Amino acid sequence: MVRVEVQVRYRDLDTLGHVNNAVFLSYVEQARVEMFREYYERYGNFHFVIVRAEIDYLHPVHLGDRVEVVAWVEGIGRSSFTLRYEVYNGRGNLCARARTVQVAYDPERRAKRDIDPVFKRYLLRHLPQGSP
Repeated sequence: MVRVEVQVRYRDLDTLGHVNNAVFLSYVEQARVEMFREYYERYGNFHFVIVRAEIDYLHPVHLGDRVEVVAWVEGIGRSSFTLRYEVYNGRGNLCARARTVQVAYDPERRAKRDIDPVFKRYLLRHLPQGSP
């Protein structure tokens, strides 16, 4: 599990003065990048593509809010893995829940591939305690 603080920028806002719905994808992306930072530094890139993204918006986020994104691995398959996210504001309100599905990708063949065993072990470290 990782926790990332995100700075809300003026450009993130829509005409109603709260963070635009599409910007939440950037917020969860920052958490995803942080989750894999150590792996990339140690082993290099493991290519994957996002094949699904879903977000439930529960509470607005405004300029000046401190935002924290919590991310963890929900499940691991043969060639895909699912990440879950929760986005909180500085007052502890749960503002959004999100899920992304990633598929391991071979850029040379332009096709999906099985998850590498080393990367799978890394993913297992980010499963919540008590998960298989």
